[in-house]
Amino acid sequence: MKPLVVTFDCASTLVRVKWTPGGFAVDCARAAGLEIAEEERAAYEKMLRYRWSDYQDLNQTRDPQILDGFWLQLTEDWLRAIGKPASLAAEMTAAAPALLYGKNSDMFLLYDDVLPIVDILSQRGIRLGVLSNWDYSLHRVLKALDVNHRFEFVFASLEEGFEKPDPRLFQLALDRFGVTAADAVHVGDDPLDDFRGAQDAGIRAYLIDRSHPASRGAVLARLTDLVEALDRD
Repeated sequence: MKPLVVTFDCASTLVRVKWTPGGFAVDCARAAGLEIAEEERAAYEKMLRYRWSDYQDLNQTRDPQILDGFWLQLTEDWLRAIGKPASLAAEMTAAAPALLYGKNSDMFLLYDDVLPIVDILSQRGIRLGVLSNWDYSLHRVLKALDVNHRFEFVFASLEEGFEKPDPRLFQLALDRFGVTAADAVHVGDDPLDDFRGAQDAGIRAYLIDRSHPASRGAVLARLTDLVEALDRD
């Protein structure tokens, strides 16, 4: 049965991600002219882990200024902890957008099978969404890759307050689209978060695994193989 809605996970499904918190902090520091040892990334990631619950709550405000302020404060505290001038935090965070979303950035890259499947599904009248365990930057990433307008709804788990495989996140998407679980399909790379999570919400699921040479059953070797799977199933 042809679905009315198809949602996609983002990381490792639509987008290849090279970003890591500590590694990116080091990159920003170096962009601001600081000499930072590689081992200092661990201190940054430890500080972020301690503050993660606060960050989760802040995402639900959906206020970029508040959230950008979180990263600025974290960066200032990290610089103090490693014996660097905290005043350079503003310069580091100012360098971050170009490093993350600029034309020469390779932090986030669209897989080559994304636009073809989006075109095919759109031509078939299927509504599209992104459903990802991600923070508020998900919208910025999709905009930087010039695909945000291709999706009717984009759901970042930290903004919504539920993370996959929690069926409440899938149900929220169904409610926003105004469809039932029987009318939807979800595609992602994680066997638990995406495949099992969608199935537990009553949604037909497919797993993308580009390491395999050919699709088999509900496992897709390329996103474009979803067309044959939908026609078959």
